[in-house]
Amino acid sequence: MKIVFIDQNVYKDFAHKIDIIAPLERMGEVTAYDDLPVSEEELYSRAWDADVIILSIHQLRNGFIEKFKKLKLIQFMGIGYRNYMDEDFCASRGIKAMGIGEYGSNAVAEYTLGLVLALFRGITEGDRRLKNEVWDMQGLLGREIAGSTFGIVGTGAIGRLVARKATLLGARVLAHDLVENRELVEKHGVEYVDLKTLFAKSDLVSCHLIHTKATKKLVSGELLSSMKEGSFFVNTSRAQVVDYDALYELLKKKHLRGAALDVHYSEPPEDYSLAKLENVIATPHLGYYTEMALENQLRKVVESVVAHID
Repeated sequence: MKIVFIDQNVYKDFAHKIDIIAPLERMGEVTAYDDLPVSEEELYSRAWDADVIILSIHQLRNGFIEKFKKLKLIQFMGIGYRNYMDEDFCASRGIKAMGIGEYGSNAVAEYTLGLVLALFRGITEGDRRLKNEVWDMQGLLGREIAGSTFGIVGTGAIGRLVARKATLLGARVLAHDLVENRELVEKHGVEYVDLKTLFAKSDLVSCHLIHTKATKKLVSGELLSSMKEGSFFVNTSRAQVVDYDALYELLKKKHLRGAALDVHYSEPPEDYSLAKLENVIATPHLGYYTEMALENQLRKVVESVVAHID
């Protein structure tokens, strides 16, 4: 059995927790490579004879997957594995395609609130000004979470944590989901509303949707345009659920005061235009990136491989 971490060197990244990988080593040979984006040719040379590929950042095309002769499982080191491979095509080749369950919801929820605070208080712009030796508060009049109307699209594991934390900070929280979370309503005073109402009434909208055919660009230009002038938008879920072209235009025209985006159509982006806008905080998919979350992630990946390999 050959198991290849095709684009993450877990032996380096988890040197202090290497015992987590021990169950895989008992199954066979385990190899790990650096996680920098590389060509398909390089990826193939790393894993051409693998039984199991464990994937971190690269999207695998069908034409790439069909080259493999021994492959039994492609295990993604995250939740949204369908964004990185064609599950149906894998099944047609007798290859299992797997992700993992929740492993870093609190990390993403905390990061989301960090982005909200940075937007509301002009933290990143204030920092840039002082680095350029400019002492100027013009345009940086802040808002407070307390007393604001905070819209949350999607109240799954991450969204409901953001909702709870926002209410504890004094925000009025509006939410939208196909299924209402009764605990949020009864214990935290969250109000479920339709999407149009949420976008029209919120001072800030935070997106926490998974990417499916049903949610692709669900956050449309029409919804974004309906937001109050001077409001904010945050996305720490998946870029594909938002019309970023429409978002770009609304930010450029200053209809929206600002946005914070931790997820992008391609990662790394092919086009940095949105990230370069002065009223955008753009980060390289850091929401989940904490020591605790990554240890949980690796442990769940190992458990998944063990469970799904005969």
